[in-house]
Order: sequence, then structure tokens, then C-alpha cells
Amino acid sequence: RSFNSKPRVREVVMEEPKDRREDDSDVPVVEEKKEETKLPEASVDNDDKEDKKKEDDEEEEVEEEIDADLLMKAEALFDDDKLLEAGRILKIIDQSKLEPKHLTMMRKAKKGEALIDDLKSDFGGQNGWVIHGVSKGAFPTLTGHRLEKGDDGSLQVKARCETPIDKSLLSPFISVLNETELYETWLPSWTVPKFRVKKVQKLSQRGRCSQVIIVTLEVPWPIASRQVVLCADGFDDIKDKGDIGICLNSLDTGDEDGLVPPPEEKSIVRIDVNGGFLIRKCPKDHPALVDRKEEDNGNSNEESDKLLITFAASMDPKMRLLPQSFLNFLVKVAFGICWGMLLKIARDVKNGKRPDHEQAIERKRDSLY
Repeated sequence: RSFNSKPRVREVVMEEPKDRREDDSDVPVVEEKKEETKLPEASVDNDDKEDKKKEDDEEEEVEEEIDADLLMKAEALFDDDKLLEAGRILKIIDQSKLEPKHLTMMRKAKKGEALIDDLKSDFGGQNGWVIHGVSKGAFPTLTGHRLEKGDDGSLQVKARCETPIDKSLLSPFISVLNETELYETWLPSWTVPKFRVKKVQKLSQRGRCSQVIIVTLEVPWPIASRQVVLCADGFDDIKDKGDIGICLNSLDTGDEDGLVPPPEEKSIVRIDVNGGFLIRKCPKDHPALVDRKEEDNGNSNEESDKLLITFAASMDPKMRLLPQSFLNFLVKVAFGICWGMLLKIARDVKNGKRPDHEQAIERKRDSLY
């Protein structure tokens, strides 16, 4: 080889690694997985929970205190013959918190409200009433009666009367009603037909006018003696409605927590009587006032000062057939005479002419009057 000749250079091609031959854009990017930090689920802070529970407990305690106060108030009103007001309070209390005695109060209040609706309803020739007219005398009275069918199909007699009175006669009238032990001293009796109040027994007294009594009647032969156990619930609703009333409902043996005994004689028949009294301001156009004004030639101007006493009672005599003659006697004779006697005794008490009543009233003045 000549020294002047250039040495041959062998080209060596360096191959790139296989994974670098392709464009970088084609190289898959392997992302590194990052572990996510899981947060705990959202929940109410323990302190918030405790605060809310405390608030709920406090609200519940306040509600219980309010209900307890209302119950005590209703019971006091009930004992003070404010039956309807007590019933209105009990209606707004959670019924699950009422005891049996409170449910009894509500039931009595409901009957009192029904009595008011009944005694304020129209008393004319409609609805089956047989109107007897307005009686004459010191106490002009509108009276009437009608026959009704009971729920069991029995015949019932309902009588009603309405009398305007002076306001000054109100307290004496209520006191005469309340002194049931003295009924026998003034109620009239008849020999033909035989009819009289044989005995009146008071079983209990609550408030000024509310009581339970047993009245035993002698009636014409061959009818057996009749007896009625009456629960009288007084209500003074003057403040809200301007009404005073006494609701009368008959009781059965064992009622009033066992207070009512069975008849002392097997021959005595217990009858049902339901009704009551309502005292309110007398409407100026009442028929009894109109008749009195006509008698005075239009000179009377005292009607605005009058109160109206309405009494009505339904009686189931427990008889399949009530003789027409005895029915006429009851509703057209005995009913009116007994009512007139009641008003006369009230007037005598007002004028100081009934010493028995005066003594009874004086003994009970602090507790009842």
C-alpha cells in the first residue's frame, strides 16, 4: 500500500434503540396514578347536635308546662260552673295528654253547647210544636209541647216554656233551683190523677249549681212509680256569650264512678229525662213581652231590662202507650203549674218570705252564693 493513499474509513451506522425510532409524539405517556385522599362524609358536629337536642327539650318542657297550666285552669273553671269555657280550653290541648276526667268535661261541654243551640232555636208552630199560647198573670209564659221518637223508637214527650223576668229575680231563681232538698216543700201535688214528687235525694254537689239528684214520682195506678237520676251541670258563659244555663241529663246505675245506686225498690221504673235551662237577654219582640205591652196600652218600656228564662225537657216515660188523658195533664196542666210555682217561690225568696230558703242560702253563702 502506498503511504500517500488515504486510509479507507469504514462507516459505522449507529442504530438508535428501537424505542427511540418513532417520534416522541407517538410515545405513549404513562401518567402516574395519584392516590386521592377521601374526605370523611359530611355530618352534623356533635356540639350542634347537642345544642339542637337541648333546644328541642326546652321547647318540649315549655309546651308541657303550658299544657299543665291550661289543664289546671280548665279544671278550676269546671269546678266554678264555667263548663263551656273549660271545654274551649281543652279543645286546644293535645288530646293525647287528656285524662278521662278531661274527656268527661269535654263531653259535658258539648252537651251544654247543644242545649244552647236547641233552646235558641225557633219556638213557633214549626218543627212539630203544639203551642199553648202565652199565659196570663204575674209571669206571662209561652208554653208548648211536641211528641218525638227516641233512637230506640220509644215515644218521648218534650215540653218547653219561655218567661221574661226582671234581672233582680235571677239570683233567687237560681237559688230555688239549687236547693233541691226543699223541692218537696213547694212543688204541687195532685190526687186526681195521682201525681206528686215523693222524694228528692241529693247525691253530690259541685260548684254552685252542678249536682246529681234522684227524684221519685208517684203516678196514677196502674202505672208503677217512676224515678229519674239527674245530673245537673251549670255553666256561666256570661263573659263570652252572655248565657247562663243548666244542662240536665239522666244517669244510669253505676254512672259517675259508681255514685248512682240501683232503685231501692224493684217496682220502681227508671225513666230518661234530658234538657235544661237557659238564661239570656230577652229579645224585645218576644211574644210574652208583646202581650204585656198590649195590656199596658204600649206604655211599658222595661223590656230591654228583661232576661229570658227558657226551659225544655224531653222525657221517655218507659211506656209502650201513654194515655192521652195523662199526656194532656202532664203538658197542659202539671207542667205550667209547676213552672209558675217555681217563679213564685223565687219571688218570695227575693222578698224575704221563704225562711227555709233563706236559712239554706245563709248556710251555704260562703261556698255557693
